[in-house]
Amino acid sequence: MSSSANFGHISGRMPIKLAPRLSLCAESVSKNAILLDIGTDHAHLPCFLAETGWVCHAYACDVADGPVSAALHTVKVLNLEDKVGVLRSDGFKDIPVDILGAATDVVIAGMGGELICEILSLHHLLRDSVRLILQPNTRAPILRRFLADNGFNIVSEKAAEEGKFVYTVMIAERDRDGLRRVMTEFEAETGKLDPNDPAAKKYLKNNANRLRQAGEGMARSADPDDKKEAERQIGLADEIEKYISKTGK
Repeated sequence: MSSSANFGHISGRMPIKLAPRLSLCAESVSKNAILLDIGTDHAHLPCFLAETGWVCHAYACDVADGPVSAALHTVKVLNLEDKVGVLRSDGFKDIPVDILGAATDVVIAGMGGELICEILSLHHLLRDSVRLILQPNTRAPILRRFLADNGFNIVSEKAAEEGKFVYTVMIAERDRDGLRRVMTEFEAETGKLDPNDPAAKKYLKNNANRLRQAGEGMARSADPDDKKEAERQIGLADEIEKYISKTGK
């Protein structure tokens, strides 16, 4: 599904406009999914997918009063009460067991990678065939390692530019054999991003620059451990840059 293709007036109302990163999340949701959107904010993503008929049912979930109220308002204005439920929940903790067990797809977007890992610590409550659509704002390498450590495979990953930022959206599914794997530092930094895609190339370059700047800063320290860490980070930056130049356009 291309979410941008569905923009326009719907039932005489103003359209829901998704930001590029949420549009990429929408494109990653399975057709006819039962969707959990964790940290939904205004519920734009689940309402967009429900309005266009892409999902069977969606649940807009958030822990804070403001987003829950905003989500309820969006659902009511769009007359989607029969297709989108609003739940107050801290991650998965307060979602009824039957809903957790029925969900086919889970979107967690707009949070730091460490917080997403914390939410996913209860992934055992979800069905084995669940599809995770994850958009970390920070610490993506930590999230990628968590997924590998907990028996998930990143099956695809794309990047989206939004203003001066570049975000990554990853789709992860449980390994059929329940295998955990060791992820290298290079894999944790690059994921499944394709350097031939302009947005992904920019994302990877930003990662290399971040590592190089941090490494060069630590290299000025007199502490031997800092110097060793500086070598590691600069070496990883070199590896990413070589990967981009070898495979990217």
